[in-house]
Amino acid sequence: MIKPLVILMFIIVFSFQAFTQESFKGQVIDKESAAPLFGAVIAFKNTDLGITTNELGAFKLALSSFPDTIIVSYTGYESKEITISNNDFLNISLKPAPISIAIVTLESTPILVNLPAPIMQFGKKEIARENALRLDPILNKSPGVYMHSGALNTNRITIRGIGNRSPFSTKKIRAYLDDIPLTNGDGETNLEDLELNFINKIKVWKGPTASIYGAGLGGLLQIQTEELKERPSNYLSHELGFGSYALLRNVTQVYLKDKKRKASLDITFSDTNSDGYRENNNYERTTFTVFGKYKFNKNHQTSLLFNSTDLFAEIPSSLNITDFQNEAQKAGGSWGTINGKEAYDKLLSGISHRAKIAKIGSYDFSNNTSLSYARKTSNEIRPFNVLRDESDVYSLRSVFNLDKGYKKIFSDFSLGFEWFREEYKWQTLESEGGIEGSLLSDNIAFRNYTNFFVQSYHLLTENISLLAGINVNNTAYKYKDRFSIDGTDDSGDYIFEMITSPKLGLNYAFQNEQSLFISISHGFSPPSNEETFTPDGEINPEIQPEQGWNFEIGSRGKLFSKLDYELTIYQMRVKDLLQTERISEDQFIGINAGETRHNGIEAFLAYRFTNWPNEITSFLSYTYSDYTFVDFENNGEDYSGNAL
Repeated sequence: MIKPLVILMFIIVFSFQAFTQESFKGQVIDKESAAPLFGAVIAFKNTDLGITTNELGAFKLALSSFPDTIIVSYTGYESKEITISNNDFLNISLKPAPISIAIVTLESTPILVNLPAPIMQFGKKEIARENALRLDPILNKSPGVYMHSGALNTNRITIRGIGNRSPFSTKKIRAYLDDIPLTNGDGETNLEDLELNFINKIKVWKGPTASIYGAGLGGLLQIQTEELKERPSNYLSHELGFGSYALLRNVTQVYLKDKKRKASLDITFSDTNSDGYRENNNYERTTFTVFGKYKFNKNHQTSLLFNSTDLFAEIPSSLNITDFQNEAQKAGGSWGTINGKEAYDKLLSGISHRAKIAKIGSYDFSNNTSLSYARKTSNEIRPFNVLRDESDVYSLRSVFNLDKGYKKIFSDFSLGFEWFREEYKWQTLESEGGIEGSLLSDNIAFRNYTNFFVQSYHLLTENISLLAGINVNNTAYKYKDRFSIDGTDDSGDYIFEMITSPKLGLNYAFQNEQSLFISISHGFSPPSNEETFTPDGEINPEIQPEQGWNFEIGSRGKLFSKLDYELTIYQMRVKDLLQTERISEDQFIGINAGETRHNGIEAFLAYRFTNWPNEITSFLSYTYSDYTFVDFENNGEDYSGNAL
């Protein structure tokens, strides 16, 4: 008896629903052309039920009640949500969605597929794979990049041969921590004091960049911290590392973030000590970093940075070939005898504000402005003299961006400026067995530059992207000789001509995660302070910034689902290459070495063994370099055709 009743109730309910259902008709069209959209989907909200339109864009849909909500969607168009309140005919027009090709970072590798630029990116995982003490194992994965590490306090980075003529430091390569410059007014970049724990990403630009971060001839290192949304909840961590030659490293990190993810505070303290491999090689460094972010609302966010470094390092200096082969651990020459060393205190601070100003059509109009201050005081004991110096650096950057809010590295359009000023004071004193003696020189230099830049990243089609930019630079030095005992005054000013550096790149992205790109860019490097002087100590009016053009073609992508690759062929032609000549133990001057040609091939492969319990990735980086003097004469000798 129960079964017939159930069947009867089912028939009654079904009949009632069928009787009460009402239908309505409609059409889906293109908003711009009014053309019917065949195959558009009309679905009930929060269900899997729906129908598609016919070849006329028409549809008929039955509703059990009013109101009800439907979602209308079509590939390549913006979806629309509509509440149906009656059975009137419904005209639905869909707006074509903006074309967007996201920047693709291939899994576990630093390759960026859709960018028409010579760039590689290393994320948190790549940084964590290496030891947390030095950057060279990370940067040396990138073909064309070579970071030498002579000691924990002595490093040098070269990119495509630029910076190779600098004896003891990284020059002609710019670096930024977020929007705070790490390159001083002399063109020297010091990365040794950065604590790797709070670094989230490193982007390596190879060759002239001509971008919103200047137009460095050698390239650019962008070092970025984490966004608020990328970090987990509050935590406290402590790392203890030890190794050969009494290496001991302590790192304590405290991270605090509120539940609403509006504010965060990252405090890091590190202490590193080592006796070193060689004699006179002790190293002690203490760093303290505070990094905070506060998000006022969805349109405004402010970041604060404070970093202090206290360093003491003995200097073993260089060895001749005989000592290197037989007594590699000894200190060089008289450096060990006088206990040559350096000590400095360094402060880096900055504040930046990110603001979304307005909505202009489908574009977001925003601004990023940052202000920074850095100070360094140091003392270096050398066999030939004692160097005491200090510097104060001020910088201001402001960039206006116009973009559609898609997650990619570049905004659709950027316009801005950067102002930089450094006041550098230095004195040399006699070194009497490593003890300070009489004053030998007393100097002060003011270094100023201003960059104005425009950059655009545009998707011409679904597959073709264009990156174009231009940078205009104005650089000036002012030198004052404050040493009056010798009766001479070598004070002077130097203003370089304004330099305009353009950049243009095209990228074609295939559907199977492969791309082909080509780029042309210009860059320059002004002479350092010491390179502007003649052997007599006077300003050299003949010295010029070195300038160069870079041409390259390459391909990036994925093969056989597990093999990621990049292959690049380039040529860089540099005129007025700055070469440093050593005229005494403590004196270097610069000369313009005519024209040089840098030919190169760079290849990068990464293969993932995904069948293992945990992912294992193998890397291969290869660089072929052929750098020669095209035209160079000096002191009556012709060096044209020689290797650089």
